[in-house]
Parts: sequence; C-alpha cells; structure tokens
Amino acid sequence: MNYVVRLVALLCALSVQGVSAAAHEGAREAVLAVVDQFKVEIVDKKEVLANDPGALYSTVSNVLEPVIDFNDFAKKVMGKYYRRTSKEQRVRFSSVTKDTLINTYGSTLLDFDPSAINVKPLSANQRGKETKVDVSFKTDDGTAIDIAFYMAKNKVGNWQLSNVIINGINFGLTFRKQFGVMMQKNKNNLDAAISAWEDSLASK
Repeated sequence: MNYVVRLVALLCALSVQGVSAAAHEGAREAVLAVVDQFKVEIVDKKEVLANDPGALYSTVSNVLEPVIDFNDFAKKVMGKYYRRTSKEQRVRFSSVTKDTLINTYGSTLLDFDPSAINVKPLSANQRGKETKVDVSFKTDDGTAIDIAFYMAKNKVGNWQLSNVIINGINFGLTFRKQFGVMMQKNKNNLDAAISAWEDSLASK
C-alpha cells in the first residue's frame, strides 16, 4: 500500500513539473520568434540597413514593439518618481527611451553572427512570474555576448520582456539607478532629468 501511495505521489509531482515547464516554455518560444526575426529582418539584410538609418530604426522597432512595452519600461526605470509625473512627461520619457535605445543599439545588431545565436533550453528552477531565457550571441569579430531575457505575461496573456541582463549587467536596475542620480543632480526637476536621460543614452 505504501508503495502505491509513493508511486501516485511521484506521478503527481511529475505531472505538476510538466505543467510548470509547459507554462514557461511560451516565454522561450517568444524569444525564439524575436531571434528569428532579427536574423531574417536585420542580420541577413545588414548590408542594406547599415546604409539606411531610417529603415534600420523602422525594422528594429517592428521587431521589438510586440515584446517590449515601452510605457511599462519607462515606469520601471522611473521607479518612485513615476507617480509624480504628468501624462505628458510619461509619454515623453517613454518616447525618448524607445527612440534613443533603438537608434543607439540598433546598429549593434548588425554585427551579430547569425550562425552563432543560440537560444538555450529553459533551466528547471524557474520561479515567480518571470521566466528567464538565456541566449548566447557572437559578433562578427568573435566577441561573445550572454544575454538573459526575463519574460513575463502582460494583462492579455502575451509574453513580453520585463528585464534583461547582458554579460552580468542588470540593465533594468542600472537604468533605474541612473535615472535616480539624474533626478538628484537636477534637483528633482523631472523635465530636466528626462533631458539628461536622453543625453546619457545617446552618448553610450
């Protein structure tokens, strides 16, 4: 009898793990879809896009918009200061962040080696609402880049990027700290801090 009970318990545990793994697998599939788009829409067309900044911006934006909520990203970066912002300031910050990041980092995507992009299997110890998806990249010159995409479901159940760690650097946390410093330097003037944020991103 004890053997039967233990067997049933084991089967139940395996069933729960299977459901859990399946629930998180959607995050990896979302990252795979974005990586495939990068390969087809950006990396494979690098020679054309490298000479057309407008087309590069549009292409990168089309790839990223379905998986990044820039308004939510702006809220996370602003942190405690977000509640003090007006609707116009929130829209401006979100727009500045999106435009600057795409313009600044879009050209970096042209350096990726499409044959060396690997979306790794999910680790078994996924916890909380976020799912970590590890991806390894290499640039054309052989430089290795390890990126951890943290994905979470939005209100309608779609997987979107909630944070990213590149070669050990937590960009969500880093950006939030940077904006906090800008608020202090600009004596809590939100408009001035947003302008400083734009200048800071553009200089990187």
